Amino acid sequence: MNRRSLLARGVLAAITIALPLVPAGAQQRPDLSRKAVTDDPVTPKRAGPGYDVTIVEFFDYNCPYCRRMEPVFDSLLKSDPKVRIVYRDWPIFGPASREAARAAIASQWQGRHAAFHEALLTSPARLDSAGVRAAAARAKVDWPRLQRDLKTHGSEIDALLARTDAIANAIGFNGTPALIVGSQVVAGAVDLPALRRLVATARAKPEAR
Repeated sequence: MNRRSLLARGVLAAITIALPLVPAGAQQRPDLSRKAVTDDPVTPKRAGPGYDVTIVEFFDYNCPYCRRMEPVFDSLLKSDPKVRIVYRDWPIFGPASREAARAAIASQWQGRHAAFHEALLTSPARLDSAGVRAAAARAKVDWPRLQRDLKTHGSEIDALLARTDAIANAIGFNGTPALIVGSQVVAGAVDLPALRRLVATARAKPEAR
């Protein structure tokens, strides 16, 4: 799939058109509508009031480039409160990454996702089970409550991770981080000036925010 054509035509519309028809009985392609990608009800989000641009981030907590992106996003949100971030956990670095992703998603039911997300991405070493728990402690996550929420919402979390994996593969992403800024597809990390330019371009096209 040509990434330039996606940028030019709008990622979600272009993807829908470009994917081949699925034969009867074959595995169905994922829902790539804008609503499905940006407004999944289980996906954690961070937004100020009256946001006008959405950034979807596909990331893995053990990805070093995703860790480099965290202060970039933080700086952007501090300087531009009208940006919304949609966090699509895509744990492609193994079981520890999946454990971290499931725990982070579950923490939203106790209102601690933002703090836990930051603690996981700023952990001093590659995450394992002990590292996930240590990050939870730094973020003041109620650990027994988290375990209950993982049990109660486990099927929702696993279904979300499956949806995100299907979407990322359908778009053609082959690593993390990967971004959708408005209708612009970006594979790989970007610095703050580049991210601001992407936001400005998205803001100039209201139909693709």
